[in-house]
Amino acid sequence: MNLSPARARPPGADAPEQRLLRGLGRTFQLLALVGLVAFGLYIVLRAAGASQRNFDQWRALVDGLAMPTAADWIANLGIGLHFAMGTVLVLAWPILLSPRIRSRHRGVHRWTGRVYVSAGVLAGAGGMSFILTHGAYTPAASIAFGLWGAVMMLCAVMAFVHARAKRFDRHRAWAIRLFAMVLGSWVFDLEIRAWKDLTGGLGMGAGDTSGPFDYAILYLFFVPNLLVAECFIRNLHRRITLPRRWAWPAIAGVALAGGVFAYAVVMVTATSTGKYGKHLLQALGSG
Repeated sequence: MNLSPARARPPGADAPEQRLLRGLGRTFQLLALVGLVAFGLYIVLRAAGASQRNFDQWRALVDGLAMPTAADWIANLGIGLHFAMGTVLVLAWPILLSPRIRSRHRGVHRWTGRVYVSAGVLAGAGGMSFILTHGAYTPAASIAFGLWGAVMMLCAVMAFVHARAKRFDRHRAWAIRLFAMVLGSWVFDLEIRAWKDLTGGLGMGAGDTSGPFDYAILYLFFVPNLLVAECFIRNLHRRITLPRRWAWPAIAGVALAGGVFAYAVVMVTATSTGKYGKHLLQALGSG
């Protein structure tokens, strides 16, 4: 029989559940990185016309078709600008958000930031011009996408203004908000695929009709991102440790959300029926 006292954790040591929670978070980050790179490549393929078909919204511009009105020109140029700048926003963020680059290569960080905020403004302006001259697929979508674009432009402008004024804490906060908005178009596709597959399309309309989920998704793709960003900003310099009674429920919730997220990323990106996958697999000679 071992009568020696139980070994206490050294001061500052984390409980196993805390380490597991952080491990799940790192796994989530890695999956997001892979998914975003694939999303960026998808945009490049579609925009360049190298996949099965081009973006319907600006097929006329790329194919050199006739555009009889000024509104047609504005809509095609605007959505083309939106997607081109969106490629920059999706693919350049690892450079911008890297602490190592920010501390050791300030010139690289500074110029990447200038390109990034410019792309944010131009992507928002391009999308807004398309909405104003052409409109999204429904009036409700036009309103929601217009708000999303306006918030993205605001975040980009404020990130630049605070950087110029050397208010770096505020600059970083607005840069985080901008990145949260950039995630929106990717999250939109993931949420639709996950909901359709896992609920059988509950609340989704058929044909030209819209159901409750179709209206909800118009804000679920960017408002929660902004709320998470705000929580992250306000706790940026704090080390949060959950009470032990909440640790395992938190682990279960993160694991469940991570499983749904992983499923959506794989189905959208790596299958022939996925919105991105059918283009990426074709480019790889697998589709």
